[in-house]
Amino acid sequence: MPSPRLRWFITLLSLVTILFVLSFAAATVLAEGAVHPLLRRRASDTAILASSIGHASGTTARNVCIRTRDGVVLKAWWLAPEQPNGRAVMVCHGVADSAYGTLGFAPLFLKQGYSVLLPESRGHGESLGFVTYGVLEGRDIVQWLCWMKRNRVKDAFGFGESLGGAILIQSLAQGADFRAIVAESPYSSFEAVADERVARVIPAPIAFLLVKEGMLYIHLRYGVNLSLARPDLAIARARVPILLIHGLSDNETSPQHSERLAQIKPAVTGLWLVPGARHTGSYATAPTAFEHNILDWFRLAIPPR
Repeated sequence: MPSPRLRWFITLLSLVTILFVLSFAAATVLAEGAVHPLLRRRASDTAILASSIGHASGTTARNVCIRTRDGVVLKAWWLAPEQPNGRAVMVCHGVADSAYGTLGFAPLFLKQGYSVLLPESRGHGESLGFVTYGVLEGRDIVQWLCWMKRNRVKDAFGFGESLGGAILIQSLAQGADFRAIVAESPYSSFEAVADERVARVIPAPIAFLLVKEGMLYIHLRYGVNLSLARPDLAIARARVPILLIHGLSDNETSPQHSERLAQIKPAVTGLWLVPGARHTGSYATAPTAFEHNILDWFRLAIPPR
């Protein structure tokens, strides 16, 4: 018979093992949901909306694609006037969204003479792959910029919501040569926003553990280190003008993320905090100011001819 001390040790070890297995299992579920989010719209819905907006604006709307360096096929919608002026805006959606969610911004830019590219990020819409929150998407943005240049775009601008804004910022560290970027509700790092969101439903220490375990699982399962999803590090080296927009009532990604990003490189960043706006809700809350601020930000970055 084992001694009482040994029995106590075995019991404690068993409990710790069970707790670790349960927490890792929960972290695995969370991690899989993060890299394979449930999508909201069918591709046919996006195609109908793109065609409708193209027809209403007198532009052509076509579905285009690229193959990334690691072999993933990515899709996008391209809306361009018959006589393009060489300027275009890349509009990037948030997590679990697609080009359907960003097509509503297309008329704003088309009316100003811009062509519009609406890429569907990895694991979204018709694009293949899985979400890496900027680790791989930053390079994808650079490839889309190359595609735009082959289609007579001389001056490229970027607008992104949430995930879209964060990966646009991260693309700058990969050599993306935008004239200017506007990012609404971006996160400063994947780990920080994951901690924040999970801690809203469970105690912070447990949330911290689950996020760490989930990131470890993704690294082991998919070979991607999500701790490298760091817009804050990318913005530190940025030379491109970046306007950060964030709703003060955002309960998904707190305004502190944009405030933190703005403080890192104030020489190139602007910050507009929108009272009453929720996550990516600034347009709905203050539509006139939203349009003016974005268009003015881009206009100031247009080089003289």
